[in-house]
Amino acid sequence: MQLPVALRRAVDREVDSCNTAQLRAAALRLSQSYREANAASALISDVDRAAYLAVRLPATCAAVTRALQWTRENFSEDIHSLLDLGSGPGTALWAAAEQLPALDSCTALERDARFAALGQRLAQQAEHPALRNTKWITADLSAGLPQGQWDLVLCSYALNELSAAQRGKLVAEAWSHAAKLLVVIEPGTKTGFANLSAARQQLLAASAHIVAPCPHTQACPMQQNADWCHFAARVERTSDHRRLKDAALGHEDEKFSFIAFARQPLAVEPHARIVRHPQIASGYTQISLCTPEGTLVRTTVTRSQKDDWRRLKRLSWGDRW
Repeated sequence: MQLPVALRRAVDREVDSCNTAQLRAAALRLSQSYREANAASALISDVDRAAYLAVRLPATCAAVTRALQWTRENFSEDIHSLLDLGSGPGTALWAAAEQLPALDSCTALERDARFAALGQRLAQQAEHPALRNTKWITADLSAGLPQGQWDLVLCSYALNELSAAQRGKLVAEAWSHAAKLLVVIEPGTKTGFANLSAARQQLLAASAHIVAPCPHTQACPMQQNADWCHFAARVERTSDHRRLKDAALGHEDEKFSFIAFARQPLAVEPHARIVRHPQIASGYTQISLCTPEGTLVRTTVTRSQKDDWRRLKRLSWGDRW
């Protein structure tokens, strides 16, 4: 997965304006802060924010893109308006503009005015008019949301920065502002999944309808097995990305968890979902599935099952089965 061309150029412009040694040091601090679940502490200076653009924005954009792709497989209504919570430099806005062809209005809520200003600079380089005309609001998520209704409310990588009480309040408010759809994305860690599980339980109790990834509304079978549901989005590393992270590979996999809720019941029958990397062997492949019955099953597809074998070649971890 690659960044949109206009976004990549805008990021390069910001990154190229910084001292290389300072940028490398900032990238190292940022990576450490993400491992410690304390990203805000590493986003203080302009160089820190440029480092974020180089090493974190591509991965976050890829995760949001993947989550929206899987959501759109089950939800076909047009999305015209978007509220992005904890927008940072507008990463999720760019992913949404790529995936939602009818999008014509964006509102971004970000507590850091300097990050919001950076997001506005990036957005001015976009071809999509909804991005260029985004309404930016500087406010803390814990202080309440602006008045209004949006077809889609998107909350990505934001719950982990709040207390449990604040998370519950934000999820309730986000749902009240979602006219059609609410999508929540978190890091693919045990903590990120636990936050999503709490949101899942809260919104099911509020009569929301799960769109993706769960094919059922029963208790999560992974959680019952002390496991956690997450997926991976593969993102292409730019030369700056490889240089700042001292990385040899031309790609990295961003692990993420997500859940999408709709106001109305889905018009499509739920499909099982592949919840682990398919295990490929000679003549057969084993896949782990979460099923519409609320169970985890492991099934084997052999070369002799010609239709399923051909179909499986096009699928991977996270896809419907």
